[in-house]
Amino acid sequence: MNEWTRYGANSPIPARLRSRRRPVIWLFVGVMLMVGAIRLIGEHKPGAAGVLGFAGGVTILVQTGKLISRTRTLRGRPRLAARRGWTYRAEDAALPASTRLEQFLRDAPPAFAVVSGTENGVEFVVFDQTRDIGGHDTFYLARLPRPLPVGRVSIAGGQLIGGDIGTPEVAALFTHEVLRRVEEALPGCGYVVTGEWVNTPVTALLSPRPREIEQRIDAMTLVAAILSDAADELTSAG
Repeated sequence: MNEWTRYGANSPIPARLRSRRRPVIWLFVGVMLMVGAIRLIGEHKPGAAGVLGFAGGVTILVQTGKLISRTRTLRGRPRLAARRGWTYRAEDAALPASTRLEQFLRDAPPAFAVVSGTENGVEFVVFDQTRDIGGHDTFYLARLPRPLPVGRVSIAGGQLIGGDIGTPEVAALFTHEVLRRVEEALPGCGYVVTGEWVNTPVTALLSPRPREIEQRIDAMTLVAAILSDAADELTSAG
């Protein structure tokens, strides 16, 4: 049993309510804006009615999309986990802080729609967090089999683009061949590598589909395995 399957699954009701609460509130706001627009039309104020109507229509459209997306997530991820033999939890308040990643150490919202397991011989976890403005972030984390001798490195397009890229340890580990293999795992996917994790955060209005989740899980766990093997080769050569 790994670190991510220790925590008992809480009731799915709080997770579902929390993930849908803000879209429902903003959907109500959109409806009220439309009602206000109709009233302004009756008062012969077409300019103001047009502005309110446009704002209300956009709000309703966006928030309806979010509700549909969240419903797809809360229904689809348990099925994905069951089909692949992975673990699903509706909510896990302790998970973000347990990663010890800096971005989750301060008042991190609970993780919901959590899928965890093993792929390519590497442990992984995928979860969502709700943002204050009603959007959400999906995080894909793969635990490196052995910690790397690096701080924080960002990779995109098969190149190092940020972090501690000037250190000898990074130069020795992230060779052109390693970066090429990382890019081939899933072209166009960005990664943040720390000593313990491969992290691929995604910010989007809509939740990822099961096929996209599978692709990213396969890619990030493969990248973790590639980096771990490269680190072992450096240790053996040294």
